[in-house]
Amino acid sequence: MPFDLKRYESAGYGVVTDAVPARLLAAMDAWLASAEAAARQCSAEEQARDLVFEKDLSDAGRNGIPATEVGDAIFILGDLCRYAPQFSALLQLPALVDACAQALGNADLVAHFMNATSKHPGFGRGIGWHRDFPNAYLSGADSRFLRVMVCLDGMAEHGGATRFIAGSHRVDDSYAAQEERGGARHRYGAHHGVAAECAPGDLVLIHPKVVHGGPANTSALPRRNVIVQVGVAGMELVGERETVTGWPVAFPPQPAASSSS
Repeated sequence: MPFDLKRYESAGYGVVTDAVPARLLAAMDAWLASAEAAARQCSAEEQARDLVFEKDLSDAGRNGIPATEVGDAIFILGDLCRYAPQFSALLQLPALVDACAQALGNADLVAHFMNATSKHPGFGRGIGWHRDFPNAYLSGADSRFLRVMVCLDGMAEHGGATRFIAGSHRVDDSYAAQEERGGARHRYGAHHGVAAECAPGDLVLIHPKVVHGGPANTSALPRRNVIVQVGVAGMELVGERETVTGWPVAFPPQPAASSSS
């Protein structure tokens, strides 16, 4: 199913089905395993910068499962293209490029960052309710950006699917910024809102001001997503920088037409 701009504008998120070709989806599974292996060999300083281990986070986010039971599972692998440059292929994925251009109303787009976020089977942690604008990691100075979840395993309600408070993005930038500065917390239950259930290879586009979160993964299946933040080229950025920061998000170049003799 193609990107539904009206739904995105109304609800604050949208799903694009069958967006990733099967061959690319299979390749990403291998790339992620390679990236995790490479990151584990890095220095402690590099790991502190790019890796978030499940065991280092609160038991509460895992429904009380203690850190001693989760091993060295990685929750977030940041700066993904540093460890597996092949993931840059997503920046030319036609379905992703087209949907982002429609949602942002601009075809001149760049990547801000890319990570892999994994909710492991049985204990993958819940994520609290929040907006992506502004954020403390790498944010646009204004809200002319979005995030795309590239779903490697799909998302199911019982598997920790991301949930949305539909329509909550209809606030101006100053309101969202003041809310963040004031430390406001969105006190919804873990299963409030609407779950974005989807299949492997689907995309979920997230408006930067929609309130979203999600419960822990209590299923026997993984819930791995590659997260790409995309924004309008030339906008001011606040925060960190990654390998892909500033790389164009654009359709692949067309082969030159052969000249006839």
